[in-house]
Amino acid sequence: MRKQNIFDGDSYRAIFTGLIYKRLISRLWFTNADVMADAIGKPLICNVSDCDNYVELKKAFMTLRNLIGKENIESKGNNRDKSFRYIGEKDDPLADMRQAKAIKDIRRYYEFCQDSAGFFPTSWLDYFLKDSLDLLDIKRQRRKGEQIISTSVDRQLKNIDMLPYLYEAIRNHRVLAVRYKPFDEEEMTLTFHPHFLKEYNGRWHLLGHAKGKIPEEGFNLAIDRITEIPKIVMEEEYVPAPNHFYELYFENLVGVTHKDDHKTENVYIRAYSNYIFNLTDTKPIQKSQRVCIPYGRHEDGEYGEFMVHVEVNNEFIGRILMMGDKLEVVAPEEVRIIFRRRVEDMAKRYVQKTDNCPQNGSKK
Repeated sequence: MRKQNIFDGDSYRAIFTGLIYKRLISRLWFTNADVMADAIGKPLICNVSDCDNYVELKKAFMTLRNLIGKENIESKGNNRDKSFRYIGEKDDPLADMRQAKAIKDIRRYYEFCQDSAGFFPTSWLDYFLKDSLDLLDIKRQRRKGEQIISTSVDRQLKNIDMLPYLYEAIRNHRVLAVRYKPFDEEEMTLTFHPHFLKEYNGRWHLLGHAKGKIPEEGFNLAIDRITEIPKIVMEEEYVPAPNHFYELYFENLVGVTHKDDHKTENVYIRAYSNYIFNLTDTKPIQKSQRVCIPYGRHEDGEYGEFMVHVEVNNEFIGRILMMGDKLEVVAPEEVRIIFRRRVEDMAKRYVQKTDNCPQNGSKK
């Protein structure tokens, strides 16, 4: 029976094995606490022996020590502060195992690409796999009806085929001359320094530095409103994004649209159904979302409550209203007023009769 590769899988032991081995082949001193901190992504605030899955860490270390050879691992210190260091001759003694793991991972990715045509815009796959048999296999599977991953039709928007071109412009620091037609405005030509591609709700946006425009930094172009393939401006020096600019740009946003004042609010949202509460909890409105009141029976009713720190833009408003009467903004009052007006305007549409609407509903 074939032995399982110790680096394979997503078990805690396999994860610890990879982390310990990485520490060993660095030839630097390390402790079990260092490995546990690597696993959880932050420094420990307790003894490593008190951490969850510490036993799996110890077992992973023993397995590696047996494979590499006890004589090739030096140790010092007492049990609590014991440190280890690899001193063997080979720089990568388990290279064959690691290579086998890498090959397996590549095969899994290959299978994913075959199954997921439709999840990624077709233009991505056509561009990045153009010289590969993968693309032929993907198209063959699609014709045979064997795809097993897909997305909604809104991924096939106008200009979706520009995505690879725009991606390469960002990677290669190319300045672009972009012909752009905003909604309800005249077409314009922009000298544009592309920085970031962002998809929201099926629509792709290109953000960057727009020379002479407001705002110059973080100017947002919906790619379906670009009217022709942008041309490269060779004589213009590329202006990169400031460090962490887009990380901060999207920090308090739902979607992609900043309000002019960029004002943020702590907004409290109440859910009046256990299903909607759990749905909102597992699919957060925004990454700042926190549970303030767990769902249950309270003196003033049955509900649960969330807090999000956001700009109250149209995308945020739409996300709340899509849940109908099952979500309510309860504070602050100025945000409640915004929602109240939206709901009142919506209600008017349904109580006013027009000549264009059938009086008795559609015919069956």
